[in-house]
Amino acid sequence: KVKLMNRNFFIILALVITLVITISLTKSKDEVKIYKVAFVSLSKVDDNTFNGFKTKMESYGWKEGENIEYIVPGAAQVSEKLKPIVKSVIEKKPDLILVSSTPATQEVKRAVKGLNIPVVFCPVNDPVSSNIVINQNAPEGNITGIRLPTGDSKRFEWLHTISPNIKNVLIPYSKNDESAIASRDAIREVAKSLNITLIEKAFLETMTIEQFFEQCPKCSDAIFLPRDSRIEARIKNFVKYSIDNKLPLSVPSYQQVQEGALFTYGFIHEQLGKQSARMADRILRGVNPEDLPVKYGNAYLVINKKTAKQINISFSDSVIRNAKLIIE
Repeated sequence: KVKLMNRNFFIILALVITLVITISLTKSKDEVKIYKVAFVSLSKVDDNTFNGFKTKMESYGWKEGENIEYIVPGAAQVSEKLKPIVKSVIEKKPDLILVSSTPATQEVKRAVKGLNIPVVFCPVNDPVSSNIVINQNAPEGNITGIRLPTGDSKRFEWLHTISPNIKNVLIPYSKNDESAIASRDAIREVAKSLNITLIEKAFLETMTIEQFFEQCPKCSDAIFLPRDSRIEARIKNFVKYSIDNKLPLSVPSYQQVQEGALFTYGFIHEQLGKQSARMADRILRGVNPEDLPVKYGNAYLVINKKTAKQINISFSDSVIRNAKLIIE
């Protein structure tokens, strides 16, 4: 009888332990926090940045639907739509905001003031001159991120190498855009040293793209797009214009060369997105944004042979050797 009682006791004890463990595991599973990360962008090309970000985040263990949720309202396309988009994103109380382009980052920074929402920008051209951060090495507040590589002057040199006979280069830009101003400032000295005249033409918010092209000087030998998200959002228009007029088109990013521009010495959106994921991962795990210095992206020479043929340009052996990617 005593043996039977002991046996029953151990059976009951085993059942109780099993029940406790089951309840504990179920509770732990139910309590897994799903972090919310919002993505704010101005241009659809920045979707490539987000794709790189998501891919890298998954490699860090962030599985969509399991421990992370993405809030993606879609590209604003025009700056006037940024404010309501950012407002709607903040209302969903994200744990972090990833934001692309200088205008979008400036809007997000204004909107999160006084709120405890970390922000990672990816990319902006110059976060200091655009008043996003004061100190890149120790960004104040709750914002840090990836800035574009300092390659505009080098890109302009590549334009001259690819098309050495150019004398007048059209620079379309958005008035009062800090990124565009920084780009233009970066190339003025190198243009002067190469004896090339810059034709700076403002694209006004009230203009249609057709009106802009009608007013463009006809003496241009090439087009150099600055780091200006409003201009870059119209990349298809600039590609068509450049091919129709047989003009070399230099652009800031690889994706725009895929769209048909002649070349870039610039960034690849997916790679920048992957860089920003490392920052986001650390922030979501408890690191303060102010402890993460702003990082530079990498620059690559990318050329488009199909476009070169359309505008009657041949790449030299030196250009081909130096190209990281060649679009046939």
